[in-house]
Parts: sequence; C-alpha cells; structure tokens
Amino acid sequence: MLYRASLSIFLLISLNASAITLNEFSERLVETHPYFVQLSLSEKTSLLDQKSSLTYSDWNIKAGASEAFSGGEDTSTRAYKELYSTKYEVSANRKVENSGASVNLKHSLTRNDKDSNASHANLLALDYIRPLLQNKDGLNDRLASDLASLDLIAKQVSLEEQAENFLASKLSKFIDLALKQEIVKNHQISLDLSKQQLDLDEEKFKNSLIDKSVLIQQKDSYVKAKQQLLQSSKELIIERRELANLIGTKESGMIVDFDLFEVHNLTEIDPRSFVSDSRSILKFDFDKARLQRQLVTFENKTMPSVNLNLGLSSLGENDKYFGSFGNRDYSWNVGVDISYPLGSRKELIDVERTEISIDTIDAQKKEAEITNIHQINYLLAQVDLLSELVVLYLEQGSLAEEMVIEEQIKFSEARGQKSLVIAAKRNANLANLTYLQAAGTYQKIVVDYKAAIDQLYN
Repeated sequence: MLYRASLSIFLLISLNASAITLNEFSERLVETHPYFVQLSLSEKTSLLDQKSSLTYSDWNIKAGASEAFSGGEDTSTRAYKELYSTKYEVSANRKVENSGASVNLKHSLTRNDKDSNASHANLLALDYIRPLLQNKDGLNDRLASDLASLDLIAKQVSLEEQAENFLASKLSKFIDLALKQEIVKNHQISLDLSKQQLDLDEEKFKNSLIDKSVLIQQKDSYVKAKQQLLQSSKELIIERRELANLIGTKESGMIVDFDLFEVHNLTEIDPRSFVSDSRSILKFDFDKARLQRQLVTFENKTMPSVNLNLGLSSLGENDKYFGSFGNRDYSWNVGVDISYPLGSRKELIDVERTEISIDTIDAQKKEAEITNIHQINYLLAQVDLLSELVVLYLEQGSLAEEMVIEEQIKFSEARGQKSLVIAAKRNANLANLTYLQAAGTYQKIVVDYKAAIDQLYN
C-alpha cells in the first residue's frame, strides 16, 4: 500500500506538465497573499496621515449671544436706573499657511436700553497677528506636516524591507518543497534498490549462499528504506499544502519546477558602499532626520515670543438698528508683544534630550552597518563555497554514474555480480541525496543574499 502511494507521488512529480516556477510563485504570492494587501493599506494610511497634516483648517466660525441687566437706585454714580444689554457676536479666524500668522474677523451688535431709551452699537474689526521670532514663517506650525512627510517616505522604505524579508522566507519554503520532491524520488529509488537486493538475498539464502543474519540485515535495510520514503512523502504533502495555501491554489497543483543545481551569476557589490544606502540603514537616516526636525522646533521655542499685531476696526452707533450700520468711526492700531519665560524651561530639556537621541541613532547606525557588512561578507563567502561544491558534487555524481555503468558492463559480461551493480546504484543514489541537500542550501543562501542587497523585492 505504501509502495503504491509513494510510486503515485513519484509519477505525479515526474509527469506533471504544469509545474510552478520560482518566478511564478513569487508573482502570485505578491498578488494574492493578505500580507502584501496589509502592507499596501498601511502605505495608504500613511499617505492620508500626510495629507491630513498638510491641510490647514478653513475659517473657524464662532457665534454667541448674551443678555445682561443692571439697575437700582443705591449707586449715585450710575446715570440710569435700568439698563438692558443684548449682544450678538460672530467671529471667524484661521491660520495663514506657511506664515505662522493668524487672521481674526469679528462683527458684533450691541443693543442698550437705558431707561427705555435704545441705542445700537455696530462693530466690525479685523486683527492680524504674525510671529517675528518664535514660530517665524510658521516653523513650529509645520512640525506635524514635516514629520508626516518624513514618516511617509520612511514607511514606504520600511514596507519594502518587510515585504522583502517576508518574500525571502517564503521563497526558501519553495526551495524546501523542490528539495522534498527530489528527496521523495531519491527515497523511492532507494526503496526499489533495497527491494532488488532483498529479492537477491532471499534467492541466495534459499541456495544456502548466505547466512540468515545477512538476510535479516537486508530486511532491516528494506524496512528502513520504507520508513524514509513514508516520512519524506508526508513532509512533502505538508510542504505542498502550506505553499498552496500561501498562493490560494489547490494542493494537487502545487508541483514546483526548480533546478536545484543551477549556478547563479550574482551581482558583485562592495559591501561597505552598498550598506550605507541600503534600506535597512535608511531607517536610521529617517529617524535622525525626524529628530533633527524636532530639534529645530525645540530650539526655536527657546527664543522669545515676538508678535506683530495689526488691527483695523469700524464702529457705528444709532438709536435705530439699521442706522447703526452708517455714521461709522474708523480706527487702527499697530503693536508688538514680547514675552519670554524665566527659570527652568521644558524646551531646553527637550533640546538636550533630542541631541542625546541623535547621538544614540548615530551609534545604532554604525553598529547596524558593521553587522550588515559582516552578514553580506558571510553570505558572499557561503555563495562562493557552495557554488563550487555544487559543481564538484555534479562531477562526483557523474563519476558515481560511470561506476554504475561499469558494474553493469562487468555483470553483462559475466565478470561481476548483480549485487555489485545494486551496490553501485545505491552508492550513487546516496551520494545524490547529499548533493541535493547541499544544492538546496546553496539556493536558499542565494535568496538570502539577494534579500540582503535589496534585489529580491522591487
């Protein structure tokens, strides 16, 4: 039963014409996996955050109404017995973009009833306030928008780095599946050869050519070969199921087409030059730029607050409501306000803390550069070593096949034994298993190297 199931898997792998290549798997993974959908949504959210911080509020409208009364006969300085005051006020204000200035428009109407004699005061005023030192040109007002712009670029780079690491891990799974396919083939061949040797030893035992202990030993080898095939077949099913779920395809269609012995011509780089501009290091540059922008604002806030105030107003009075819109008096004012806090200041502490954070980022960046340079050099060394080993393994595989052919020739010419032919085939198959595992390691190192030099995901 096990033999039939294993043989079916072997034939399915060997004859499947619609196998998935590494590039096809990579494209489908990026297109369909929820991980990449989440990254895309995260980028859109960052873009909205930036737009929100860059958008200044429109006019802010305020309105109010009040009524007051005062009266009595005990205060000698009051020129009236009763006063009813009714006031309506509407104002509008907004920030002027990229200037730090603010504009305030106000209109108020006040009706005073003094001992049943009514008067109306109609006021229209325009105030303009512009900072001249602290928050000059809206420096501090733009902090949120400047940080949002930096965060957007940093988020895009970060998402690319996350996507590359995720893709690298899944492509390694793809290579594992390709390796498992070949291992199942290898174990199937090993089982077939063990069965041939067992049949041969049983015939020899019947003819009293070998001891029973030799036969038992061969039966044990045959059982172990079945166990190996069973285990590798189960592992293959698990790998196929996992990768099929990753790209949303049927498990039966998750057959891969991949040459484990392909030798890659990789891009040669200078690790030191590359690392300084790599995505993983850019993170520190963005963090530093963010702190530097905050530092500019914190330093600006330590300066005195100097504001230029300009005002223009028009006031009309009349005992009639509509009459108050005429007979207007006009006035203007120009002034400067200066304020500066004394004593311990939070802004000075913020400046010192930010400077320390910038120095910390510099140290972390240097440490990360050293680590990344070491990693790339290690991967380059591994790629070179394993690529040479794969070539040597292929040569050794050819020699093992030549030995099989030689033993077959000797057997056909009655100069050798069938058991020697089987032994040569088993040695060649066992050697091939070692070569497969080394080739699989080489292919995964290549994926890790491409990810390390930002060439896996674009």
